[in-house]
Amino acid sequence: GWRSRLLDAHGGEEKSVEGMEEVYLGGWMAVRALFTGCYPALGHLLQNHYSARFSAHQGACSAILSPRLLRHHHTATQPQQKRISEIFGRPDVPASKLVAQLVQKLPGVPKDHEDVGVSMEELEKFAGWMFETHGERLNKLSPRKFESGRELFEVLAFPLEEILR
Repeated sequence: GWRSRLLDAHGGEEKSVEGMEEVYLGGWMAVRALFTGCYPALGHLLQNHYSARFSAHQGACSAILSPRLLRHHHTATQPQQKRISEIFGRPDVPASKLVAQLVQKLPGVPKDHEDVGVSMEELEKFAGWMFETHGERLNKLSPRKFESGRELFEVLAFPLEEILR
């Protein structure tokens, strides 16, 4: 299935557009699994704007943002995220951690904001703009509402090291 394809995707290639496409597909499937609690367009909306603002490939956007969005929505989407963990064969591990671990194994795929040249200052401005411009829409698509651009920034900037612990 998709999991084994993703794990084996293009082992060893320094840069792999196909690997990025696999991450995009995997991220989409992970968010899609949350369908009953978190319509998949939330991730898609953020990723499209991130991609456009920072010229980052959609696969990179999925790799960078999906673990953080899963973490943020964990309490509001526990049953759906449990399904993701079960698909990975590790029902007691948070879905955000499993997706982050998967991304870490993919060669040539940017894994964090600095890998696509995005500074924390730029990310903070982006989060503020997203909330000001699309906050109502983001919250319609989100089971756990964002209260401010600052909160959105904190979600998007959450350290991957913390998710991977």
